[in-house]
Amino acid sequence: MSKENDSVLRFYHEVLGLERLHYGLWLEKDQLTIDKLKEAQIRYENFLMEKIPEGVRSILDVGCGTGILAKNLLEKGYAVEGLSPDFHQQKNFTENIQAPFHHMRFGHLDLENYFDCLIMSESSQYIRKEKLFPTAAKALKNNGYLMVCDYFVWEKKNNELTKSGHLYNSFLNMAKAAGFKLLEERDITGSVVKTLCIGKEFVEKVLLTVEIFTQKFRSRHPFLSRLSKRLFRKKIAKLSSQMELLDAEAFKANKTYRFLLFQIEK
Repeated sequence: MSKENDSVLRFYHEVLGLERLHYGLWLEKDQLTIDKLKEAQIRYENFLMEKIPEGVRSILDVGCGTGILAKNLLEKGYAVEGLSPDFHQQKNFTENIQAPFHHMRFGHLDLENYFDCLIMSESSQYIRKEKLFPTAAKALKNNGYLMVCDYFVWEKKNNELTKSGHLYNSFLNMAKAAGFKLLEERDITGSVVKTLCIGKEFVEKVLLTVEIFTQKFRSRHPFLSRLSKRLFRKKIAKLSSQMELLDAEAFKANKTYRFLLFQIEK
């Protein structure tokens, strides 16, 4: 059983105080504030719950984050279970939600004809396609549903932006080959990218703050300042390259964020 811990998710949850760890669905008029981000995340969650097909009873929340989606699904009467290899998510889920939790990678799940629906909200990108579809097909009941809401890559390039995310067309082709019929497809890229904008704005403010408060040190200790830059040049270069990840226009040029609803026929 894996004991992974995603520090980025902890940052969003514990530092920024976000209950939800996904991009959210923004309105065009929304300003770039944390409050509007929280509203966008609630809107995203409501969107997913509205898309759950009629007749679904049992649900597995794959990569359940803070567990807030699972909690709301339970309140709506669904039989919900959570899954994640992350021990921080395990602790948060088991302490706050009265529902079964699978502390493992999705590919290690060994349940057969068990769930009516699997929900992968920004978690499919972490699962190898070769494991995702066979495991999902086995875990779902006949005519069960696989709901995926995540970003995908159009093509792999030599940049930070395309390192994460499945190739979109390859993902669809593999789903079809595994017996999954695509019932609904929706491009929501334009409604999620404001989260990148607010993230970029936040990081730029942090970097500016560091620049301001280290200015006196750099002027008084030029040798130590130059030495620090040389010692940390790789980390500085990496940070600069990763700023591209927060560029909304670059994201739209390289990626697509999609809602996908599949049904399995066994």
